[in-house]
Amino acid sequence: MADKILMNKNTLAALKIELKEFNTALPVFEMKEQQLKEVVQTIENNIVRLKQAIATTNAETKKWVGVMAEKTIDLSEMVKVDRTITETKEIAGVTIEVFEDLVFEDREVDLFNTPLWVDAAIEVIREQKTNHALVAIEEHNLQLLSEELAEARRMKNALKEVFIPETKENIRKIEIYLGDVERLAIGCAKLVKKKKEEKKALA
Repeated sequence: MADKILMNKNTLAALKIELKEFNTALPVFEMKEQQLKEVVQTIENNIVRLKQAIATTNAETKKWVGVMAEKTIDLSEMVKVDRTITETKEIAGVTIEVFEDLVFEDREVDLFNTPLWVDAAIEVIREQKTNHALVAIEEHNLQLLSEELAEARRMKNALKEVFIPETKENIRKIEIYLGDVERLAIGCAKLVKKKKEEKKALA
């Protein structure tokens, strides 16, 4: 808001309209901030949970490392991601991705010529890849929502701490000034009237 304002009724009327708009916008940004804070917290918790699940599975499968190192078995070739299926969802004006499924390439496993642990290993790897994909999606969503949260918070603070107080103060200054001008005008009018009456009395 400019430091110098025109001290007139038009400016006063415009400032009162602005103040009304600011007061209408403030609860909108407060509600948006609260909504985004809750969603951001939920996503942060999801990421922690997923990373814990990945770490737990890694720890539990360490005993397989020896057999999975067999040169005859290439699990990386057996478990390849074909595509990630997601849907979009809007939260407080932000479009995020919602995980639907992770589609793997079809790989036939020769049950007669592969060890029994391979099936279990494939399932674990698929689960790990799914969790990694979920983490990547959630981290991207978290970045988008955190940026929007920061913007909503900036707008709320600007309205609450700058725009509304400054507008109120400018309205107060103009109203005082216009009141003084009006009182001065009334005083001058009374003085002129008195002078005219005095002249008539002397005539």
